[in-house]
Amino acid sequence: MILKKKHFHEVCGALHLHTTYSDGGTDYNELIRTASDLGLDFIVVTDHMSLEALNDGYEGFHKNLLVLVGYEHNDSNNLNHYLAIGVDRVFSECSKSRQYVEAVRSSGGIGFIAHPAEKRHYFGYFPPYPWTSWEVDGYDGIEIWNQMSDWVEQLKSWLSVIRILYPRRFIGSPPSELLQRWDRLNKKRFISGIGGVDAHSRKIRIGFFGFRIFPIKVELKGIRTHLYLKKSLNRSAFDSSKQSILYALKNGNGFISNYRHADARGTLIFIRYSNGVIACPGFSKNFSLPATILVEIPNRGSIRLIRDGELIAVVSGCHAEFPVHKKGIYRIEVYRKEKAWIYSNPFPLIAY
Repeated sequence: MILKKKHFHEVCGALHLHTTYSDGGTDYNELIRTASDLGLDFIVVTDHMSLEALNDGYEGFHKNLLVLVGYEHNDSNNLNHYLAIGVDRVFSECSKSRQYVEAVRSSGGIGFIAHPAEKRHYFGYFPPYPWTSWEVDGYDGIEIWNQMSDWVEQLKSWLSVIRILYPRRFIGSPPSELLQRWDRLNKKRFISGIGGVDAHSRKIRIGFFGFRIFPIKVELKGIRTHLYLKKSLNRSAFDSSKQSILYALKNGNGFISNYRHADARGTLIFIRYSNGVIACPGFSKNFSLPATILVEIPNRGSIRLIRDGELIAVVSGCHAEFPVHKKGIYRIEVYRKEKAWIYSNPFPLIAY
């Protein structure tokens, strides 16, 4: 064991979920029951332009599951979708991305650019909703891996029935151009990364046959976001537990995984500085080189060290120690059987 778990409290959750409050096919009760049955620690629901579920009292602990209610904003052209979390109202008066990014920040909430790299154009029914306002600043992070977007991007004709019947099998990896942009942006300031399910549980009809693609139980067995918290979630202290989740999301204290290739809970991705300080991924004002990035995963895989967008080292197995001597933006990627499994948030070893 490289590290002892006393250094952190890991929680695993699903973000970017839609319910019947907007265009989702699952109601809150079913969503909460399914997430609880799957052992998730938290979920973040972001219905389109709606916080009705917050007003109806769904935010809070439901047994051991922490439910946070945010919403998804978009501009007047239905582009530039933005996940607003930790806010208490919908900024419906804001029709431009610059306006709602600033409104979320000013209100004390946090915001993430949703499915920014969508580019499909072959289905009119599933148009792309990319982020085009890269000149806007003030967002906290980016949805690096969007499960629904990843899957739909691969539906190049209605003959792709096999992808409809077995949706999780065909989840690929985050778009390479988005990862490159993320690495570049992190050289200027810290940008957190999250994984989103974008759950809709849609019903579709092919001829006389109708069925639901991505049932909610299937959707929640895909892209997950893992966070390292300083303290464990406390059912009797909702406000502090909520703030712990928001803090870790904003500061990138964790990693993203695809459950389809293995349960990544128990993964350790930390850095040990030369002064003995141990830190998790995410924003840090102080660091000392040389340092060592420490990785331990629950199943064998190809552990890859990325610096400034370039692959610089690979270790196969369940653990790795990467010496770090140069400044840069470092992060970890893990593949299992050549399939993308884990993406850590960056270790920004530079002075902003």
